Amino acid sequence: MELWLAVLVILGAAAVSAVAMLIVRRRAPAGTYFKDPIPAAAVYTVVGTAYMVIVAFVFFVAFESYAGAKSDAEEEATATLSMFHAALPFSPEPRARLQGQVICYAREVIAEEWPAMREGKTSQVVDARVTALEESASGIALEDAKQEAAYDHWFTLNEERRKGRQGRIAQAAGLVPPVLWLILIVGAVVVVAAVGFFADIREASVPQAAMIAAVALIVFSGLVLVRFLDRPYEDKSGSIKPTAMMRTLTQMQREHGQRNNRVAIPC
Repeated sequence: MELWLAVLVILGAAAVSAVAMLIVRRRAPAGTYFKDPIPAAAVYTVVGTAYMVIVAFVFFVAFESYAGAKSDAEEEATATLSMFHAALPFSPEPRARLQGQVICYAREVIAEEWPAMREGKTSQVVDARVTALEESASGIALEDAKQEAAYDHWFTLNEERRKGRQGRIAQAAGLVPPVLWLILIVGAVVVVAAVGFFADIREASVPQAAMIAAVALIVFSGLVLVRFLDRPYEDKSGSIKPTAMMRTLTQMQREHGQRNNRVAIPC
């Protein structure tokens, strides 16, 4: 969600709530709709607290998911760069071919899979590249013990890359299910609307409008924050972007160019 849209939603909800409170206040009896507002206030406190506990729980789960997705993306980028360097002990032609496949993987993760994850999907292009990458590695002829050690290390790093990719993909579909969104939205409406029962014609209009506006600001700010954390890969301010993989790609391309490899990058 864009920052301007989030601000519009939060302020809009507060403004609508304040206007509704002023309308209700005109018809409200003296002393609120309750003969004794103290028990009603106690019940409202319990309901409001229970709702905010639910929002807080969803927020922490969504935040952990967001942080995990960011960490997985960084681990994947680190493993990808390490795979590029782990190919150095191989013979020139197999090394250049394998490093070219790793560069293509980084390019396609950035250009193909990141946009796909915004829709909760993965990229078949990247899937095919992973297959080509591993086939290129399995076809290398090893000449000495140093290359054998590098070969084993390369596949260990490849497994780390795989785990990083699967970790970030797992967060693409969103964590909060529709039924929970329904509960959060209905609960928000109930918590805000219930303030209208405390409208009092004897009280000044500004404090009463400010009271319900403050409640709406807090409640809908929580919903907007959960919505942001639940969609970590949207191309918006604060969303997770392939920054780590872009740094990795830049370094790999620079090093590949410095070696003047004769084998062209296959993408």
